[in-house]
Amino acid sequence: MKEKELLAEEILEEARKDGDEITYEDALEMAEMEIKARQIKRYEKSDTPKKKAIRERKIDYEKKNILDSLIDGFMKKYSRAVKVKPESEFSFTFNESEYTVKLIKHRPPKK
Repeated sequence: MKEKELLAEEILEEARKDGDEITYEDALEMAEMEIKARQIKRYEKSDTPKKKAIRERKIDYEKKNILDSLIDGFMKKYSRAVKVKPESEFSFTFNESEYTVKLIKHRPPKK
């Protein structure tokens, strides 16, 4: 007997034990649906967390030098310049207001 018929027989026996009356054709249909359901792949989230690749960060010395010279200029004038993020921004206080200067290096245009 094929897998479908064997499964249909099991379904019929189980239904009789439960007191349900189903036909052989219904049992065959249920067996076919169960076989199709087994073939469906389930993608479940793994319990183990993924390891993130550690990417080495390249230091942009050009931006660093520009930012350091800007900070030196602000230190002479305002004396409270604070580097927030290396190579990108710094903050200072002027007349009890907080300011942030951000340095952005743009990519060259595509040709």
